Amino acid sequence: MRKLSFLFFSAIIVLVSCDGRDRKHKTNAEILKENKLFESFSEQIQYIPEEQTEIFIDTVLSTGFQIKLHYYSIAGDYSTKIKATSDKANKTFYFKNFEAQYSVSKNKSLITQQVISKNLFSAYGSPDFWKKAVMQFVWVDYENSTEDFITLNTSFNIPETDIYKDFRIIVNTLGNIKIQQVNLVESVM
Repeated sequence: MRKLSFLFFSAIIVLVSCDGRDRKHKTNAEILKENKLFESFSEQIQYIPEEQTEIFIDTVLSTGFQIKLHYYSIAGDYSTKIKATSDKANKTFYFKNFEAQYSVSKNKSLITQQVISKNLFSAYGSPDFWKKAVMQFVWVDYENSTEDFITLNTSFNIPETDIYKDFRIIVNTLGNIKIQQVNLVESVM
């Protein structure tokens, strides 16, 4: 019985002495740095957009063309931007990349179906631009479409910058595709 009470009191003394007095005068940041956890607690993460995004467009033109677009964010594919904030914490933004699947028909006969992604335009810029850029929009250019071809426009932007590239995708009645880089916005000085 004596040994049991001695062990019990020894355990109490050990537990009471581990009350964290050595950390009393340290800040939370110092304790986290000591345990190599500071960076994981100080980093803020934001996904843009936060939820899965999808847009469906089904357009029929008087010229007989029908265009179906499915524009969506790609799960697990991001362009990353890290910003240092005033409280010495990093804020990481994950901008989701997008793709668009499209099909073009003429008089109810399928001409082509393709995927619009950054890979399609890799010859039109540096690998660094394409690593950072995100597809912004895909739309049917009604004014530049005729009875012989349909025109789609798309725009890529490096998030939170004025750096962008715009493209025109021209699909003719045989399904041939031509890509042109365009500047849709004139520079104003």
